[in-house]
Amino acid sequence: MGLRNHKKAIQITSAIMIAIFGISMLVTGILFLKNNVFGVANHREVIGTVNGTKIYRDDFEREVYSLKNQLKEINQQKIQQLSQVGVSADNIKDVPDNIINEYVLQLIINKEVLLSSAKELGIKISNATVNQDFESYQKQSKLGRKEFAQYLTSVGYNISSFKKSIKDQKTIEKMREKLFSNDKITDEEIKKAYERNKYTQAFANQDFEDVKDQIKENMTQDKDIMILNSYLAKAKQKAKIQFKDKEFEKMYARMTTVVAQNGEYKYTNEAVNEQIVNSVSQTQQGYSEKLVNDLKSTLKTNLDKFVKISNKAKAAGIKADPDLVGVDQLRDYSQKYYNYLIDTYKPDDATLQARFNSKKESYNIPNSISGYVIGEEYQAGQSDFDAAKKQAEDIMKTTTKDNFAAKAKEFSKDPGSANNGGSLGETADLSQLVPEFSNAVRSGKAGDIVGPIKTQFGYHIIYIQSKDPKNENVAKVSHILITPTISEASKQKVIKKVQDLKAEIESKKVAWSTVEKQDKYKFSVKERFKKMVKSDAIPGIGKNDELMNQIFGLQLNGILERNDTTGYYLITKTSEVPFTPATFENSKERVRLELAHEYADKQLEII
Repeated sequence: MGLRNHKKAIQITSAIMIAIFGISMLVTGILFLKNNVFGVANHREVIGTVNGTKIYRDDFEREVYSLKNQLKEINQQKIQQLSQVGVSADNIKDVPDNIINEYVLQLIINKEVLLSSAKELGIKISNATVNQDFESYQKQSKLGRKEFAQYLTSVGYNISSFKKSIKDQKTIEKMREKLFSNDKITDEEIKKAYERNKYTQAFANQDFEDVKDQIKENMTQDKDIMILNSYLAKAKQKAKIQFKDKEFEKMYARMTTVVAQNGEYKYTNEAVNEQIVNSVSQTQQGYSEKLVNDLKSTLKTNLDKFVKISNKAKAAGIKADPDLVGVDQLRDYSQKYYNYLIDTYKPDDATLQARFNSKKESYNIPNSISGYVIGEEYQAGQSDFDAAKKQAEDIMKTTTKDNFAAKAKEFSKDPGSANNGGSLGETADLSQLVPEFSNAVRSGKAGDIVGPIKTQFGYHIIYIQSKDPKNENVAKVSHILITPTISEASKQKVIKKVQDLKAEIESKKVAWSTVEKQDKYKFSVKERFKKMVKSDAIPGIGKNDELMNQIFGLQLNGILERNDTTGYYLITKTSEVPFTPATFENSKERVRLELAHEYADKQLEII
């Protein structure tokens, strides 16, 4: 329709990601927990303490309320999406209160354990630092002090509690810096990771220089998570966690109940709770007892396999990082053992030759080129939008409920709805539409025809057929979209901008790489391509065999100007790799690595 706003599941051991961010946890882009801590007030009920720090019932209930509502909203969106395509939503059940309660409690405890541990690391945040950040937040809000305080109250804070949340966040940030200060991924480790995986899909057609920063970031992030998880696990063992309310004491006992154990290693219900929330928020299924049982079974199976792999790793002389404990230690053993299997796999030449002969053509080095595509897509100017607005206003003058469908078929430029009389379906999820459109529907009444409403797509005439009284994000609507026609004058502005850049490049005032990397060069298309073959799509432009042949035919560093229907572009070829037929000798290491990955996968599978 053109109106919609355009790693895998959270790992079992990442429940303490709440602590990484200090006061919040992000799950699939959803801020689950807001640290809505009010200032000191009389008669607040204390439900427990973590190393002497009080946990208040109202804080707990506020966070439970927030999480519950957000999970319900996720499920509601699933139900709407499934109903729109005629799929039953009977399996979309809400997460039970007891699981939400346990999940929130475990996150609160994790955060407080880390905050109390900060003292042992000598971490202190001065009031001056907190006040400076507070002033920065207020400045960003563009509100006066009184108005900012009123805003904080509206979202569950006062000035004191907001400053406390800032202090908590800064404390966690400093704590992370200290914990990870010795966590350095060496250049040798990065290079080995690349050499081990350079023929896999992840690094296809990319040189070491292209991906080394990405490899370092991924390796560092994985290691940091394991270090923080392990630090928290050790800190929780020493922590003094007490409850004044029997209800919460029982809750804590349930969430720390072991559900899978193998020797010293174990999973508790904390891991199950996290996986439940993760599953409900990231997949199309809802809560069920089957989901819970499947998760527990998977945890047990994985734990047993992890332990077996760690035993194999120890027998091979592999050592885990001494800072890691529990499941994170097992993860470290598993990754190192997998790498060990790949690095030590040495098949004889006969085995290598047999694999090479079986798929020789796939080892050919194809003719490929590298270079840049930089340009600007044609965009309607203000005069073009003004003309579209006038057309929309003229159409609206004669549009009624009775002729709306006919008008949409005649005038609307929305290919997804015009032929249906402008209808967006039996129900539209307003939360998935651009805000100007959604707000117009929310503000209008059932039966209204509103507009013209300007969005990034043009001007909309909207017929609000009905609204769901129970959900402001659900309505039955139709619309007529009038898009601006890009004038020749608007196109000429784009062409001149791109041609001016060409002159700068040809005069050596600026390099292609500088334009591609630096934000000050404002072009809608800035693409660097590496090892592009003729069957590929052209970055920023798309599939075009004729244009691709022209690019391949360029002299090195020559410039091709392309006036396309979508925009005006400059294209250059900076290097070329000729076709090289595969030989056993030039393909030997690639074949070995291919077989090594298959071997390592098989060995872990049969353990």
